[in-house]
Amino acid sequence: MSTDALNKVTGILGEHFRNYVVIASHDNSPLSYDVRFSDPYAAKGLLESATEYHESFINEGVPADLDHIQWISVDIDDEEEDEEDNYIE
Repeated sequence: MSTDALNKVTGILGEHFRNYVVIASHDNSPLSYDVRFSDPYAAKGLLESATEYHESFINEGVPADLDHIQWISVDIDDEEEDEEDNYIE
């Protein structure tokens, strides 16, 4: 991505949004990137929020720190029997 294109993008974002972060990777060098932001402190918060969202997205919506949770499995047949007991005829 050229510098002119990034300037245009950040100009448009600046007109419509108070805070923004743009991270762009170059086609010919995918490991390098250019970062633009409106405010360094807001950028830090936006990047932290985006990182949490992205981690959740990568883990299919499940937080990564679920090791301490004890999971309980319920047999579907047991649930159906319990529901039948609750109905009055």
